[in-house]
Amino acid sequence: MGSLLTKLGTMLGDEYMLLMGVRRDIMIIHDELKYMQSFLLMVADTEEPEQHDKRSADFVRELSYDIEDKIDNWMPLMLHHAYSNSGFKKHMSKLKNLLPVKIPYQIAKDIKDIKSQISEASYRRERYRVEDVCPARTEFVDPRLCTVDTCAADLVGIDGPKYELVKWLRNGEDEQKVVSIVGCAGLGKTTLAKQVYDELRVTFEYRAFVSISQSPDMATILKCVLSQFHAQDYSSDEIEIPKLINQIRDFLQDKRYFVIIDDIWDMMTWNVLKCALCKNSCGSVIMTTTRIYDVAKLCCSSDGDLVYNIRPLSVADSEKLFLNRVFGHEKEFPPELKEVSKDVLKKCGGLPLAINAISRLLAAEENKEEWGHVGLSSVFVRGEKSDIDAMKYILSLSYFDLPPHLRSCLLYLAMFPEDCLIEKERLVHRWISEGFIHNEAGLCLVEVGESYLYELVNRSLIESVGVPYDRKARFYRVHNVILDFLIFKSMEENFCTLTSDQSRLDYKVRRLSLFANKDPSCIAQLDLSHARSLSAFGHLGQSTSSVKSNALRVLDLQDCSELGNHHVKDIGRNPLLTYLNISGTDITELPVQIADLQFLETLDASFTELIEVPRALTCLRQLVRLFVSDETKLPDLIGNMKRLQELGDINAFKQSVNFLNELGKLTGLRKLGIIWDTNDILKSGKGSSKEKRLVSSLSKLDAGRLSNLYVTFYLREKDGFIGHPFLPALNSIREVYLRRGRMCWMNKWLLSLANLEKLYISGGDEIEQDDLHTVGSIPTLVEFKLYSGCLGPIIISSGFEQLERLELKFSFSQLTFEVGAMPNLKKLDLHVYLSKFKSVGAGFDFGIQHLSSLACVSIVIFCEGVSAAYVEAAEGAFKSMVNAHPNPNRPMLEMTRESADFMSQDE
Repeated sequence: MGSLLTKLGTMLGDEYMLLMGVRRDIMIIHDELKYMQSFLLMVADTEEPEQHDKRSADFVRELSYDIEDKIDNWMPLMLHHAYSNSGFKKHMSKLKNLLPVKIPYQIAKDIKDIKSQISEASYRRERYRVEDVCPARTEFVDPRLCTVDTCAADLVGIDGPKYELVKWLRNGEDEQKVVSIVGCAGLGKTTLAKQVYDELRVTFEYRAFVSISQSPDMATILKCVLSQFHAQDYSSDEIEIPKLINQIRDFLQDKRYFVIIDDIWDMMTWNVLKCALCKNSCGSVIMTTTRIYDVAKLCCSSDGDLVYNIRPLSVADSEKLFLNRVFGHEKEFPPELKEVSKDVLKKCGGLPLAINAISRLLAAEENKEEWGHVGLSSVFVRGEKSDIDAMKYILSLSYFDLPPHLRSCLLYLAMFPEDCLIEKERLVHRWISEGFIHNEAGLCLVEVGESYLYELVNRSLIESVGVPYDRKARFYRVHNVILDFLIFKSMEENFCTLTSDQSRLDYKVRRLSLFANKDPSCIAQLDLSHARSLSAFGHLGQSTSSVKSNALRVLDLQDCSELGNHHVKDIGRNPLLTYLNISGTDITELPVQIADLQFLETLDASFTELIEVPRALTCLRQLVRLFVSDETKLPDLIGNMKRLQELGDINAFKQSVNFLNELGKLTGLRKLGIIWDTNDILKSGKGSSKEKRLVSSLSKLDAGRLSNLYVTFYLREKDGFIGHPFLPALNSIREVYLRRGRMCWMNKWLLSLANLEKLYISGGDEIEQDDLHTVGSIPTLVEFKLYSGCLGPIIISSGFEQLERLELKFSFSQLTFEVGAMPNLKKLDLHVYLSKFKSVGAGFDFGIQHLSSLACVSIVIFCEGVSAAYVEAAEGAFKSMVNAHPNPNRPMLEMTRESADFMSQDE
């Protein structure tokens, strides 16, 4: 509805020539839709809306889709009209026979139809009076209250986390400490906090345990705290909040207290409670639980406070809990249920809430053949079961706490299969094409979309993969249980379609996602004429090539095997397409009809065998993002594409001289990736001319809007780079990759880069200690990845002042971080080849205790050539190394084994 209102507002602008009366009709439609939007927002905030309201909301939602589709179908006509008046008629070959004079009359007719539909909808809802909608929250007993007092003996996987927290809280008698337990819904934050509370409560004279709701009554909460301190009831007393705060502060000035504040949702709540729970030197403790990382960080803003990231249960603990709940005692899986039980546990993903709920569901299931349905389908659509309803309620708290724009973005994740690693750029670009991202002052749409993504991570609804230290990564993942909840919600709202479910065939398909394990014949059963988004995972990409939809905006066929040129030959028949992703396919050429996609904003043809992009591409005046393979040749007239903001990865010297000259005309370019590989021009003898043109264009872009230039080098001794590089020290250079050559050839140039943030060395010769010293001297460097090896031991004592991530992925036998080393390092990734350590008799104490800001250590252990006992001893040494870290927020350790099948026999 938001994007629809924006488009209607645009149509009211002076640049649109409308017939008399049409502008007034559009204004009426716009105002009516505003009322409808208010109604939709109210229903969206209602967990259990009345059936009448739900049906009305469904009708309005579908109506908004249809209206937007109709408006968008005018856009090619309007664009044709605009191009005709601007001398660009030749670029609209598909619409060349349309007469511009007919356009206003067609619009006027459609506007009349829309007004009629809206009038019908208005009568259905009695003019959409939002006060008729039921209250925004349904009364429901929080199921977590039933688990708070669970006997410790019945809990699984709690002892380790409890021991860690208790041990830390007992250290230092006089310091006041704040611990914040953070994690997604269902991980057992409240249970863990209560277990720590029960363990330590006898050592505190004054104690309180309070739970916070999403709309907290602060007076009631403060009275609850005061009542527990004084052992008397204050609930009926009329006391204002400032007076309550002062009473609690005065009472706690010289008292040793332990307070647990469970389930904080916002920073304002914490700020009020912080005023009341005054800081003293009596060894008091405040423990909070929250799903929101920023809230946890605020609670623990003082030195020495601890943010504890609660983690899912291990596989062993998950199995133990499951067996206890289903069979009443721990034992082996029954042979006939072993595989399906593992499928169920995989879906639960170590979430105690899900394991408990599904276990009770299975324990009551007499027909064990039905177990497979739980492991293979969404648990939320299996009918009304109290445990599933309870789990749905707990997850819905996070969902309903989101603003509407983030709900749409979150629901969109239902279009990706289980365990899918979702690439940040892919997701954000699709959000933009769907109209979910809106302009914010000072930010481009990609930056706004990334901020939405980070907020969902912050709220523990999705998780970053590989780089947890800053919650900003290249890939993201949705927990299977949360994904099931999103599928359930998306089906309720006809947001997307994942299967040919017979019960949904009466709905128009708006978004369709096909997974490789689904029957491709399901497409034939669906009405896809109104589909605005089609995604395929696996070989099913071929099936989508036959789909024709006048409403299609997004077509994502990334990594679809067996997708060839003939599958995209008719791509031009989707005139509204704004996003096209054929990355990772076998496509080698694009049809000239791609020029008909006049609304295309994103084209991703990276990691393909695409040899050359047709000249017709330069007719796409709306194209903002273009990604191609490193072997792809682009057309000369690239300078016409003034809206282009992102371009990569361009093998610069495979392009023509004219292209390199035209590159400098892309004045809107913000992000550019180039490959500097002189192999071809050295052979042809055209090096000097191309290098000069490229440098000239890059210098022009650097002086303009270009803010992120990343360069991949393949260096040779004879290519002219050594000592006096052709490429100047441009301010926009943020990332440098050295794939071939020696680092010492470019050390002086690297030091001249004012804004270099990331440096990756791989595929070249081993670096020397002087090279390592050079890297440490780059003041702006935040990420360094070394895959090529280093001559001699690696000893780091100084430099690397701003470095936040270090990867050493090669064979080394000595690594030492000395006191004061890398003061801002948060993530350390190591590849440890044990055979080399054993051969030189080296130890495993790397001195990581000196890395004061370290948050995560990831170690890949290569086991080839050593015994299992030696591997276990090394793993024990790494665990001890991390446990000895002095920071209370000690690093998270991730260890994996490689080449385990090639271990030697135990000695």
